[in-house]
Amino acid sequence: MRQIINATGTDIITLWEYEDGKVSRRKYSFYPWIFASGSEYDLDMLARELDVVRGISYSYTTHRNVYGQLHGIEIILKQSQIDSVVEAIGVIGLSRKLSVYNAGISQHLRFMAEKGLSFFGTGSRYDPDPEIPSVVIGGRADFSGITSINIDGNEMAPTRSSFSDAADAINNSLIILYSNARLVFQKILNRISDMGYRLPSYTVGNGSSYESYGRVLHKSPEISMPGKLCISADSFIYSESGLPGLYEVSRMSSLPIVQASRVTPGTAVSSLEVSHAIRSGILVPLHKDDHEKEKPATDLFDRDKGGIVLQPEPGIYEDVTEIDFSSMYPSIIVRYNLSPETIDSNRGTMLPGSDYRVDMEKAGFLSSALRELLERRLMYKSLREGNPDIQKRDAALKWMLLTSFGYTGYKNAKFGRIEVHEAITATGRWAFATAMKLAEKHGFHVIHGIVDSLWLSGNGDIDGLLNEIREKTRIDIVIDGEYSWIAFFKGKNGIGSPGRYLGRRKNGTFKVRGLEIRRSDFPAFARKFQMEALDIFRNCKNRADILSMAGDLRALERRFVRELTTFSLYDFAIETRVSRHMEEYRVNNLQRAAMKFFSSSGDDIMPGESVQVIVSDRKHGILQLPEKSTGIDRNFYLKYLRRSFESFDFLVAGAKGPQVILPY
Repeated sequence: MRQIINATGTDIITLWEYEDGKVSRRKYSFYPWIFASGSEYDLDMLARELDVVRGISYSYTTHRNVYGQLHGIEIILKQSQIDSVVEAIGVIGLSRKLSVYNAGISQHLRFMAEKGLSFFGTGSRYDPDPEIPSVVIGGRADFSGITSINIDGNEMAPTRSSFSDAADAINNSLIILYSNARLVFQKILNRISDMGYRLPSYTVGNGSSYESYGRVLHKSPEISMPGKLCISADSFIYSESGLPGLYEVSRMSSLPIVQASRVTPGTAVSSLEVSHAIRSGILVPLHKDDHEKEKPATDLFDRDKGGIVLQPEPGIYEDVTEIDFSSMYPSIIVRYNLSPETIDSNRGTMLPGSDYRVDMEKAGFLSSALRELLERRLMYKSLREGNPDIQKRDAALKWMLLTSFGYTGYKNAKFGRIEVHEAITATGRWAFATAMKLAEKHGFHVIHGIVDSLWLSGNGDIDGLLNEIREKTRIDIVIDGEYSWIAFFKGKNGIGSPGRYLGRRKNGTFKVRGLEIRRSDFPAFARKFQMEALDIFRNCKNRADILSMAGDLRALERRFVRELTTFSLYDFAIETRVSRHMEEYRVNNLQRAAMKFFSSSGDDIMPGESVQVIVSDRKHGILQLPEKSTGIDRNFYLKYLRRSFESFDFLVAGAKGPQVILPY
């Protein structure tokens, strides 16, 4: 089956088509259009200016945005002319008077949407992805150079043979998945070239530090090769969902796969909405102009509340069922037809849990745009058992759906509106509270709940409960876990922590949240302790079984303390992310010590970068690289080890007392 796997070019679009292991390329001339709407006087002024611009044509016409029909000027031009024409509109003083649409859109997304095409198109949702030759290349490097090469998970010493293997793998693959953190892939390519092995030419972009959701992050320089699809293996979407997930994001967003790998899930959702608008003949605003309306401060207290998070009573609970609303917020958007143009305070059907009304007669833009995304995700969720590729597609769509809600309240979202955001959370709180009441009615006790999930104990009618919740809320809800027991842990303040728990499912697997085993900034030897501790309790089906393993846990703790210095030095590596420049740190913490250590060797760390170090003497700030380390600060690492003991010590202590369930 012939599939489009990439698009390149600006005014001439080149589609890469893949079939039977071969890539063919087709070129297409492409003349997009932009649209300006405003008063007749301002439009006529714009027309006079356009009369002297070469290579464009324009006409007065009407198009529709999400709110209705607009009269204005349609300008047909080359993609390369769009920015200069939009800039000229601002120069002549019309940027505040005219609303500009369909500018600032990726030319590849627009071409695919206008022509009704899809990347990685399949005959049905069940069809497999194409088998495209690919390789994953990374490695390790220090101040002296490359210390190891990793090809498809096989780590090798940096010998002439391994560099030759890396060159062959790159030349024989169409998709190159590379890790360039700390410039390691760039150094590998340079070394291959220096050795005289044949490689495609390559270009290196610039790295940059940026802030996202309050965190300082760093993007490593991107690598490009002509004729190859070069994708950073450190990208969020790839790291969460692999190649099948990237194929799915590219398929749904109309973005070429390399571009899809570089954007956030929120940007992928925005691209999906833009693609849907183009395919539906709806204008895409260059700048959002339907800003939040003025409202009393009391409205903020009434409406801007987010989701409900309960605080569990710390302890162990037996025979627990976890139920979960499937993609709650996107489901509310789709089921209740929420969109900027359908929501109103005065007309339509009253939303449950809210004082907003919504027009249910006409299909809303936002609900229509997200419907296929939601339906695909729910289908994948039902099919993912035993199918790794479907699991990865499901993971990618899960992240897109998670961010689709937050994007409705983002101030620059092209199709966002704060009232929609508030209506979604209000309906979500109502659905959550409704589920709690129905759970009690059906004979359960609610022991914990977070936004769209509830943990229940008791011997009620679970099927009857789920059916009634679906009927009352119009949102699908499923059993997400059945536990022999689950332990909710204390936070630092001594009260129950909503996000720290450990549950043993009845099939013998565990669900772990908030423990050190899930933290990448915790040294591996301490995580290994928790993995072995889990094995001790794997066959424990009740509190008595847990208590019976207290001796085994104590023996394990003593062994790890006794054998602390026998672990591989790599097990003591601590990954630390710096958030500012060295001179901006006021205390000599681990981040500043790491920056000072690397800087002394001529290798500066940029804000947002992560590095791995071993602490040899914390008091004197002496750090070393894992591959160069000569020893560890035993007392420093003992603190990490004892922290990893705490949750399991609490588990055993909690098994001694009776189970107490406090009603909400």
